[in-house]
Amino acid sequence: MAEFTDRGLKTAACLVLLCLLTLMLHPRACHAGNGVEEVGIRLDLSGGMVGAETLAQVENALLDTVEVALLDQLGGDLDYITRHQNAVVQTLGEVIAPVLERRGFALEELMLEPGPVTRLLVRLHLAEQRVSDFTVDFYLLGNTPVIEDLTAAAEEQIVVELFSTLARTPYNDETWLSGLVTETVDRLLSRMPEYSGFEHQVLVQPGPSTTVAVAFTPRQGEQLVTGHKLRLRSLTIPAIRLHPVREQAVYYLQALVGAPTGFVEAKLGELTRALYQHLINTCTLDDQHPDASLELALNGCNLEADLKIDSERYILSGRARLALWEYTPGGYEGQLKGRAGVAPVEDWLLFFDATYYPGAEEVFPAIVAGTLVDYGLVAAGWDLREQSLRLFGHYDLTPEVYLSLDAFLDEDHDPLSEISLCYRVRDIYELQLSSSFDGEVYAAVGATF
Repeated sequence: MAEFTDRGLKTAACLVLLCLLTLMLHPRACHAGNGVEEVGIRLDLSGGMVGAETLAQVENALLDTVEVALLDQLGGDLDYITRHQNAVVQTLGEVIAPVLERRGFALEELMLEPGPVTRLLVRLHLAEQRVSDFTVDFYLLGNTPVIEDLTAAAEEQIVVELFSTLARTPYNDETWLSGLVTETVDRLLSRMPEYSGFEHQVLVQPGPSTTVAVAFTPRQGEQLVTGHKLRLRSLTIPAIRLHPVREQAVYYLQALVGAPTGFVEAKLGELTRALYQHLINTCTLDDQHPDASLELALNGCNLEADLKIDSERYILSGRARLALWEYTPGGYEGQLKGRAGVAPVEDWLLFFDATYYPGAEEVFPAIVAGTLVDYGLVAAGWDLREQSLRLFGHYDLTPEVYLSLDAFLDEDHDPLSEISLCYRVRDIYELQLSSSFDGEVYAAVGATF
C-alpha cells in the first residue's frame, strides 16, 4: 500500500512537537496509571466522498503520525497532554495541514479528546479536482485484436477495483495518486497467475479521467512460444478463396510467438474463441455463409491451429493430380477434378462432379448428392457417361491425413475406381498413395484450387 504521507511527515511531527513543547513547558513527570493507552482517529469529510482505499490511507497515515507524537515523543503522559491540549493540537495542525492540502484535503478543524483512549477528530474538506473514472490498457504481444480480447476481462477487473477504492480521490498530488494506483494494479496482477510469466510496468496519467497503461514483457528465463503451425482445410470453398483467411490467421498466431507458454496455456480456451470470431468476421467469405471449427493446441513451445471452413450455401472445388508413374494403358496417370453445386439444406450438398483424364482425353461427369459429416463427406451419384452409380467419400484421419474414395459400382470400371491415402503438405499441396480396384498401386502429387 502506498504511503499517504512521506516518511518526513512523521519525523517533522516529532521534531516540531519536541521543540515547541520543550521550549514552552517544564519537564514532564510520568504518572503511573494515568497515561494514554490507545490513540484513535475520527475523520469527518465534507465536499464529497472518497473511495475506501483513499480514506483508509488518510486515516492510517494520520493515526501513525499522532501515535508517534503522543505515545513516543510525549510518552503517553495524559496529564501533560490534557494541560497543554491546545499547544499539542496547534502543533499537529501545523505539521499535517500542508501535507493534507498537497493531497487535495483542506484541514478545517482538529479536536483532541484526551483520555486513556485519546481520539483526534479531524475535519477535512475535499478539493473539487477529483478522479471520476479510470481507463486501463494492457500493452503486450503486439496488441492484435485477438490479444485485446484476451486481456479485456483483466482490464475491466482492474477498472472496477480502482473505481471502487480510489474514485473521487483528489489528484492534486500526482505522485501520491500514481502510487495508490500502481500498488492497486500490482496487487491485482499478483492474483492473476496467467500473467505471472511477465514483468510489468505501470504508467499513470492522473486527471478527472485517470489513464493507466500497463506494459508487459516476458520474464527472463520463462519458457516462451517459439513457433506456430496452421492447418487450413475445406471441402466446399476453393483454396484461392481461403488465402486471405490463412494470412489473417498467421498474423494472429505470429503475434503470440514470444509469449510465455504459461500465459497461452491459461488462455487457450479464450484464445480459441477470440481467434475463431475474428477469422469469421474478417475472412471475406460472407457470400459463402461459412461454417467453421477451430482447434488450438500448445505442443511443447509450438502453437498449432487446425481451422476447417465449409460453406453452408455452395460447393466449389477443384483438384489436379499427376501420378508418379503410369499405372494403366489408358493414360489415366493425370487427373483433373472439379465440383460445383449448392447446399439446399444445412450440411446436404447437390453438386456436379467432373473427372477429366488429359492423357486419355476422357471426361466422366456425374450428378451427386451427399452430406457433410464431422470428419468429411459421404455422397453418391450417377455417372452420366457410363450410366453407372458412383460412390464418393472423404474422411479426415487427422488434420493432415485423409482417405478419399471415388468408386464405380460397375466392376467394369475397376481401373477408374480408387481409394487414396492423402497427406496435406500445406493447404494446397498433397502427396497421395492410391490403389485402383483392379489392384494397381501408385503414388501421386496433387494440388487443390
